[in-house]
Formats: sequence, structure tokens, C-alpha cells
Amino acid sequence: MNRQTDRREDAACIIVNIGRERAFWKGHYMALPGCGPGIEFEAFWPLLVRAYDIYLHHPHAGREVGAVLYANSPEVIEQRLEMSMAGRIFGRVMDRIQQATTRLQYAGAMHA
Repeated sequence: MNRQTDRREDAACIIVNIGRERAFWKGHYMALPGCGPGIEFEAFWPLLVRAYDIYLHHPHAGREVGAVLYANSPEVIEQRLEMSMAGRIFGRVMDRIQQATTRLQYAGAMHA
């Protein structure tokens, strides 16, 4: 088998600065669905981290599949979030990721 056929032609490196993301969400998490007065950031942060985890570990899943993975994650189940609520939170995190991440393209890297 040709090794090149096992490689993607659109190789990319996705960089997420989780420290920067944590600082962002600390100031914005109260605007997320399901969040309200009395919910501390530290209690909500694991839900946000799981969304990043799904994005990074399942980059080709797409939003719909990612939302299902998110809704079935231990963090979401522990918080007893409804699937629609979990999907809205996941969608907001994905919107943030699209704005805040750096995606480095390596167009010619696979031809070596």
C-alpha cells in the first residue's frame, strides 16, 4: 500500500490556547444557556473543557455528531442537562473556537 494514500492532503495543525479560552469564558460563561445566578465558573468550566476536548479529539465529527458526543459525556450527564441545552452550549463553544483558534495549513507537507 502506498503510504501517501494514508495521509490527508489538507493537513492542518489546530492550536487552542486553553489558558486564553479559560480567561474568555470566565468573563462570558453567564451568557451561556443553562447558566444563571448562583452558578460558579469553576462548576461550569468542566462542561466547557469537554467541548474543547471533543473538538480536538474528533476534528472531523462536525457539529451534529460533536453535539451528540458532548451530550453523552460524563460532565454533561452529571449536570443533568437536556440534550437540546447541551447542544446549544456545544454550539456556542464551537462558535468561539471558530473565532479564537489558529489553524496552520500545511498544504505541501504531504508531498514529501
